[in-house]
Amino acid sequence: MSIFDRIFMGKVIKDFGILEEKSLVIGKIKKSMLLAERRGKLKIAFKWSGYVPFGASVTYFDLSIESIPKLRQFITEAEELANQRAKILNQS
Repeated sequence: MSIFDRIFMGKVIKDFGILEEKSLVIGKIKKSMLLAERRGKLKIAFKWSGYVPFGASVTYFDLSIESIPKLRQFITEAEELANQRAKILNQS
C-alpha cells in the first residue's frame, strides 16, 4: 500500500496484492486489487501501475461493494468458458 492509494482511494482496509505482473524491456506493469473505504462506503479498487526509468503511471478504478455478487458471477462464467475452450483446443 502506498501513500497514493490512501490519497486516491481513501482508507485502505486490505491490499490483496498483485493479480498480474508483466516485465517490459525497460519497465514493469502491475495489476492489483484493494478493499478501501471512501466517503463512508466500501469499494473494491483495481489498480494498474507501471514504471519505466524516467516515468511512472498509476490508474485506479473502483466498484461498489454491492457489485461483488455480479463480479463473482462474471468471473465464474468466464472461468467456465475458458475451461470449455481449453478442452476443445486439447481435443484438436
